[in-house]
Amino acid sequence: MSPQPADRFRVLFIEDAFDQALLVKAFFSTMPGFSVTHAQDGDQALRLIESESWDLLVTDLNLPGTDGFAVVRASRAKSPRTPIIVTTGYTQAEYEEQALRAGADLVMIKPLNARDFTGRVRSMLEKEDVPLYDESDVVLVIEGRPGDAEMGCGGAMMRAIEEGRRVVIIPLFSEPQTASPEELKAAALAAELLRIELRVDRTLFGDLAAQRDLVYRTLNELLPTTVYLPAADDRDRSRREAAEIGLAVTSEVETVWAYETATSGLGFRPTRFIDVGKQMVRKMESLAAYQSVGAQRVDLRPRMAQAYARYWGRFMDFTEVEAFVQIRGTLR
Repeated sequence: MSPQPADRFRVLFIEDAFDQALLVKAFFSTMPGFSVTHAQDGDQALRLIESESWDLLVTDLNLPGTDGFAVVRASRAKSPRTPIIVTTGYTQAEYEEQALRAGADLVMIKPLNARDFTGRVRSMLEKEDVPLYDESDVVLVIEGRPGDAEMGCGGAMMRAIEEGRRVVIIPLFSEPQTASPEELKAAALAAELLRIELRVDRTLFGDLAAQRDLVYRTLNELLPTTVYLPAADDRDRSRREAAEIGLAVTSEVETVWAYETATSGLGFRPTRFIDVGKQMVRKMESLAAYQSVGAQRVDLRPRMAQAYARYWGRFMDFTEVEAFVQIRGTLR
């Protein structure tokens, strides 16, 4: 990293152990351009996260007051792009896994080494200077049951792919049994057909807090400017909770749209329609994958997708369209 102007990077450092605090502050003193604010407990850290902006957060896990996991989640919620380093004396793998699920980018085990620590900090901030993906290239889709994305916004996803954008689907399921093995297999086949990335973590099914953390981490990683999620008025519990999570964590996303599912309520009143006539055949093929592996879902039958598209087509010159409720921004 080339020399930087004084105080270019503002660091919030949370550590209650006096000796560890002195050590880490000494590490930062060897790097020009860093201004470090030290908090000794989690409650003070939460106030600083809420009231100010930070370029880097470094926190211990075992803190007085609010613990480090909650501090990480709060930082990720307030500023999804801020890099987070967790330092801890816990060596058990489950603590590292919990920290990463909460939204940490890196977990470092104490005792810390000066060269390793400063190298990781520099590397992390250099990555922030040059994002891995252009924000305008990423579309994130949240679903509450397998196949909802293909049925509700499959055409819009394909149009995004045709525009050269990256599309990622994250399923959020309220119960482990929400998705059968056949449905998960079909979802993978459909994603492959549509050239869409499907991120499935079966260990999180039924754990809404962990799934919420997964969405936080994904938002921080991909920096999408467009998100599709199920409509909030839905009779199905899993879809409704997926919508609630999506609405809660996407406040900083430029464009958010809600799509229709088979159990959307009367509150689904679309405000924008997109012509998917050219994408309709492949959309139906992706839904046929569910029948091909024995997933007997009436709501995912290809002909039903076509019926929906023609029903909403009356608002757009009787073409085949997908309907969306605007949550924020403009449709792409």
